[in-house]
Amino acid sequence: RRWHNCIGRLLEPLPRAVDAEQPFTITNIMSSNNTIVSFATGLVSRLAATIPTLSSSTNNDGDNKATSSSELLTQLLNDISTPQSLQDLFVLTTIVVIAQLILNQLVYHVPTLLQNLLTNDEKKKKKAIPVRGKHLDNFTVKDYTFIMINKCMTGLFVYCYFGYLWSVRKLEEDDSHGDCCNKSGGQGIFTTTNLSIHNTILPLPLLFIIYDFFYTLLHWFLHMKSVYAHVHKHHHFQKAPSRANIDAVNVHPLEFFLGEFNHILALVLVVQGVGTVSVGEYYTVGYRGMDVSWVCAVLFIGLGGILAGLNHTRHDVVLSVPSSSVATDASSDTDETSSSSSSTNNNTISDSKNSSKGYLTIFDSKHHDVHHRIPQSNYGQYTVFWDRIFGTFRDYDENDRVNPAYQLDPMTGKTVVVNKSD
Repeated sequence: RRWHNCIGRLLEPLPRAVDAEQPFTITNIMSSNNTIVSFATGLVSRLAATIPTLSSSTNNDGDNKATSSSELLTQLLNDISTPQSLQDLFVLTTIVVIAQLILNQLVYHVPTLLQNLLTNDEKKKKKAIPVRGKHLDNFTVKDYTFIMINKCMTGLFVYCYFGYLWSVRKLEEDDSHGDCCNKSGGQGIFTTTNLSIHNTILPLPLLFIIYDFFYTLLHWFLHMKSVYAHVHKHHHFQKAPSRANIDAVNVHPLEFFLGEFNHILALVLVVQGVGTVSVGEYYTVGYRGMDVSWVCAVLFIGLGGILAGLNHTRHDVVLSVPSSSVATDASSDTDETSSSSSSTNNNTISDSKNSSKGYLTIFDSKHHDVHHRIPQSNYGQYTVFWDRIFGTFRDYDENDRVNPAYQLDPMTGKTVVVNKSD
């Protein structure tokens, strides 16, 4: 009963679908069919109301607008620091942490289940990335602290991420969102009436490419000797990641903050454009930006969470697309490659198996496994596209030595105890 009353007091100011005259109890909440929808709608509406919009004109109608960046930041801090807003952020963070737990279990277990369902070959069923580096079997207090701080920080990231999208979409001067969010009769940020391939599917590749450009540079910077020991070294105590998103977020909070908010930077650049210069009266040079729907924004961070989790498992997951150019190049260069393979630097090796079959690799979980063993390579998060350009790509070599003493027990997820007498 004590916990019951505590939860009731915590949720009392939040929106509810039950009659206002009824006492706010857990029983009354659960008895209403529309409570979850009303609760979510109220939570999103209140948090959205705290997002200021940068306007070029002075505001006189009481709307939450700012005329400068400093005024915008001041308004944001004032609105989000109210008791109600802090409570909403706490609830949002709790929801996000629960979603992370669910995502981690899905990333950890679903690939194995799908593999067992789709094939009868026992060898393929047992296929996993062999452990070549020493596995971090037991977390320290520092590990648990960093993981919890970073998970809680994700709630703030989600608020800022969708807050930016909301602030862009509620601009009065933006006619492209008349049926969505602005004051000309918009239905809200989560309406589905304006979804299209142009604003939902097409921006995705661009978001991932722009994100990984900045993340690759950031990751390279974190491996500089003067910085590495203070920030990124903690993450590399794990030489053979296996716990999916738990190992992925086991990083220094500063690194996690920079990596997560890099998603917002990518979103800003895709939406607003970059390098636009007017040439004459009718021509503009540069990228002018494009519309990004809320579904696209959800897919970006959702797929990103899945790929980051897969990067920190023993699952051998490869995503590739057919490419006739790759097949042509591979067939024409076969003789040259075979004659010089012994002297080829491993940093410039491409995915030979997929290339010979005419496929272009988009994602390979083994690439990040290589990075944990050989840190000066494969700095990209979701793809090694920029590593190939910058010359830091290192392909996975299945012939690398595998130490039997480092392999993991599938039941415990920890290093198998090897009997030396055997």
